[in-house]
Amino acid sequence: MKLQSKLDINRLWLGFFGIWLILLSGLLDFWLQSPGLKQWYRVAATLSERRQEIGVIEERSDYLHHVARELESNTVAQEREIRKVLGYLGDQEAVFEFSP
Repeated sequence: MKLQSKLDINRLWLGFFGIWLILLSGLLDFWLQSPGLKQWYRVAATLSERRQEIGVIEERSDYLHHVARELESNTVAQEREIRKVLGYLGDQEAVFEFSP
């Protein structure tokens, strides 16, 4: 009798952990919307994508800060940027347009 009750308790615990592992795995998330390993992988992938985007944005920001410092202090850089953006020409410069 005592051996039978221990087996029942062990089966009960085994069943509990089995159900818990199935829920944790995320295999039933289509029906139960349970958080599981699949969702954890998706969140981890999204996190790595966002960290890469942050790295690209930080590089771009550093570049733009460098350009801003250069434009504030360097007159040659200012002139080059004005020519590039606004299309200004110097005294000895000419523009040739070769369109039909």
